Amino acid sequence: MSGVEKSGLQPEVAWPEASRRVDVLVVGGGPGGLIAAREMATRDRGLSVLLLERDRAIGAPVRCGEGVGSGGLSEFIDPKGAPWVSRKITKVIFWAPDGTEVRVAEGDVGYVLDRTRFEPALATEAGLAGAEILIGTEATGLRRDGDGWLVAVRGGGREYVIRARLVIAADGVDGMVARWAGLDTRVPSRDMESCAQYLLTNVNVDQDAIYLHFGDNVAPGGYAWVFPKGGESANIGLGTVALRAGGRNARQWLDDYVQSYFPTGIRVSYTVGGVIVHPTIRRTVTDALITVGDAAHMINPLSGGGIVNAMKAGRLAAEVGVAALCAGDVSAARLERYHDAWMTSLGDDHIRFHKLKDALSKFDDSFFDKLAKTVNGIAYEKRTLRRIFGSALMHHPTLLPVVAKYFV
Repeated sequence: MSGVEKSGLQPEVAWPEASRRVDVLVVGGGPGGLIAAREMATRDRGLSVLLLERDRAIGAPVRCGEGVGSGGLSEFIDPKGAPWVSRKITKVIFWAPDGTEVRVAEGDVGYVLDRTRFEPALATEAGLAGAEILIGTEATGLRRDGDGWLVAVRGGGREYVIRARLVIAADGVDGMVARWAGLDTRVPSRDMESCAQYLLTNVNVDQDAIYLHFGDNVAPGGYAWVFPKGGESANIGLGTVALRAGGRNARQWLDDYVQSYFPTGIRVSYTVGGVIVHPTIRRTVTDALITVGDAAHMINPLSGGGIVNAMKAGRLAAEVGVAALCAGDVSAARLERYHDAWMTSLGDDHIRFHKLKDALSKFDDSFFDKLAKTVNGIAYEKRTLRRIFGSALMHHPTLLPVVAKYFV
């Protein structure tokens, strides 16, 4: 296939005859891939759906703060009383660079998950719907075969080839499947954040609130977060943009942050990784392949949040994919309906959020310190987004170019 050859990324693979044939092969066992598998199997019980997860456990290792909004999560699974919920969140608190506290939301805000339990719960539902899941198994190559794909696979101590009528690439930030298929998933360095997180115990924070802390002396180009996990524990982490981080990595910034703000915290575990804060890739589909979630940059560029986005994309991929398989047409032209629907629902918003993030990055810490005080001048019960926005423009007219850029 010309697209694969142009990518220059296709690994050297021996291509014997396929030892298995499936209708749908999902690569990646995160929320997006699991929802895609569940919905595919549910919508058409006659389809053979196989999901590959390269790690040895679904849901581990944990690579994010585990926060998620209530409304989006409830579209897919009921969180009430679920063992995979660490905390229900009823408040959102911003910390300005100088530590000024700004309460911006209260009510049914969201949840902090235990992803080591959350993803297995989704996997159970996918399995009960009829999808097969293989753990410790990874895709190592991709090759066009008629109207489908041959996928080289390594797992269980052997290497083999699977033929799939449709491939769902849900293999995350560092995924290769879409790239092997010829899609452009490159990320500008300014849109890639390096992240580090500790699970700390013995920390004194409001267990009903999530905290977001901004400032170039805290997390240059990104922000720090505190997501409570129950008791006296919390996920505390931050993300930085390498170009603004002064040659220090995210974990070094996090060590300083913990020492300054949570010196009594006891470090139980840590994780490091990357978060893409770039809009959705320009092409999320090609013949017989759909890209889902982080692999397609379907992440909110302002917040870095992607769990619900990935699940929405997985559901949409199932809707479009099942219809295409039933019609016997998995061409890129047919699957383009997925891309169009995604852009209408969230993708276009992410483009605007990216513009806003870029514009806000031009302001220094002193500006945000003043802005925080302006917002705190609004009575909390009247602190709607409209009032915050209007007051901010009145007191800080330099925001006008940002607003203009956001809405253009």
